[in-house]
Amino acid sequence: MSTMSRRQFLAASATAAAAPLIVPSRVLGQPGPNDQISIGCIGLGGMGNSHRSWFTEAADDARVVALCDVDTERLAAAADWYEDGEVDTYTDFRHILDRDDIDAVVFGTPDHWHAVQTVMACQAGKDVYVEKPTSNSIAESQAMIRATREHNRIVQVGSQGRALNNFPSICEFIRSGQLGRITEVDCWHYANPEGGDAPEQTPPDHLDWDMWLGPARWRPYHANYAHGTFRWFLDFGGGNIRDRGAHVLNVLCWFLDLDNTGPTKITAKGRPPSHGNYDNPVTMDVTWEFAHRDLVVHWRQPGIDPNAPGQERPYGGVYHGTNGSLVVDGGDIGGRAWPLREAEEFEAPEGERMLRVEGHGASGNRRNWLDCIRSREEPIMPIEAGHRIASMCILGNLAYRLGRTLEFDPETERVLNDEEANRHLHEPGRGPWHV
Repeated sequence: MSTMSRRQFLAASATAAAAPLIVPSRVLGQPGPNDQISIGCIGLGGMGNSHRSWFTEAADDARVVALCDVDTERLAAAADWYEDGEVDTYTDFRHILDRDDIDAVVFGTPDHWHAVQTVMACQAGKDVYVEKPTSNSIAESQAMIRATREHNRIVQVGSQGRALNNFPSICEFIRSGQLGRITEVDCWHYANPEGGDAPEQTPPDHLDWDMWLGPARWRPYHANYAHGTFRWFLDFGGGNIRDRGAHVLNVLCWFLDLDNTGPTKITAKGRPPSHGNYDNPVTMDVTWEFAHRDLVVHWRQPGIDPNAPGQERPYGGVYHGTNGSLVVDGGDIGGRAWPLREAEEFEAPEGERMLRVEGHGASGNRRNWLDCIRSREEPIMPIEAGHRIASMCILGNLAYRLGRTLEFDPETERVLNDEEANRHLHEPGRGPWHV
């Protein structure tokens, strides 16, 4: 590597500016207005590495000081962006949590790790940015909420739709009654893949397989589990309904003010894969009924024709109201609305407006988190909302796996008259990894 790091090169290419004085404020219990927020990045795959890059290059008030991954090849590749001694590297995230000089952590780890790591980070006094989906079980994200509140932490979930440019206006358009009362929403998404034919084998030397599994039940390694393809296993990722669905349902819950409630009835069906290691259904239809809201929500894989006029993304939702319908594409990206394009620029009256953050999409979500670390205000994507969104996905997959309708109480968050289903709402963990 050259004597000038890529970070230094990018910084030198930008408009020169005087560096702010760093005024330590640890005695105040949170970073001060002129203090950089020190960050540890844990999990350095796709989104994890994207977060690492943004907090390193785009956030003048943050400083990445530690990196962690159970794959030493990924760890080395991420560390190569820094000069020697600029960051510390670890394969066990607990070393980062033990450091008093680190204010906040970013978790880009696989889904089955999110709950345990977030709870442990809150207990260690760290603020948290955790990737979606929030958790693998309802009991896990309930524990995440308790830890967030008990330890007074700022926890932002990495579903960035509420920070997309058009979505606050679309939210105001729908909430203000422009479509009348919303009675039904049809979400669509392309199908899950099938396949994954890797044999069981010895894990590669650069991967700590036992640590990768963490709280998940032990199983022999095969290459289809890690890295990104873990999404196509019900025990790990849960398919598109939990991956992209965490985005599509995120904006839906925001638009319809469902952040603090859940469905009352869940039905699901799907076609299982015909071959390979992946066990997610290839096609899938889920219906959530909100009897207390007189609302029905559908998840369809596939759904509407991906070549439908005006469609720009192969996923989104159609909002049917008593006065008309609106198609909204995307969730993590996108954000176009038709046939009523005016929804994209709608402005509600003062006092009824949704929060607009600085930045767009993932950048806006990250920027909002840093701002909230300083102000101690609620972030735009709080843990309670992430919990309810993840719960919808979890219940959809559970109804599919059990092959029956679930009657659910959104207040107690229990399945009625079905103890087998309720046992699936909690993941017991493995060894020391449990909440």
